[in-house]
Amino acid sequence: MGKKPITSAQVKTLRNNVKEKPLQELLLNLGVDLMMRSSDLLSLQVSDVVTESGKVKTEVRVKQKKTGKFTLNIPLSKNSINSIKKHLVGRDLDSWIFVGNKSHYTKSPITQKQYSRIVKKWMSSLGVEDVNNYSTHSLRKTKPSEIFKQTQNVEVCRRLLGHSDISATSCYLGLEDSDALEVVRNIKK
Repeated sequence: MGKKPITSAQVKTLRNNVKEKPLQELLLNLGVDLMMRSSDLLSLQVSDVVTESGKVKTEVRVKQKKTGKFTLNIPLSKNSINSIKKHLVGRDLDSWIFVGNKSHYTKSPITQKQYSRIVKKWMSSLGVEDVNNYSTHSLRKTKPSEIFKQTQNVEVCRRLLGHSDISATSCYLGLEDSDALEVVRNIKK
């Protein structure tokens, strides 16, 4: 099944834990909302979420490095919009969103390894015993997993994740043949 998604309850707790940590607040909120691979998420610049006039965008659409395709226009939640207003409005539009302590030296965003360490530290703070079940990909899976729970619609999740094959999405959601058989058994006709 790969890495586990972060549950809604865990996200809620984490939001409280990162309120005063700009980098982590932005990583959490945008990571959950945008459902991007870490390489794409960390490459975001302020101009991807803030207009030239300084207004926060309500939707984000970016080109994915792996596929070369554009994401759908993904709406930002109130949590992300508030984080952007709080931490990014007024910054140079061509600056990276996810800057760490050394970014002014390196002129680059944090690394995927740094992002991964942050996610593991979050999960540890929640009391998760095996933090190795979680990674940056856990944030990418969080919203689609919740959407699937509520709608049972794999196709919607496939489109949001930008997968070309629905079997990849099924794997992401942890769906197995036994799940399909369970649905069939419960249909009364």
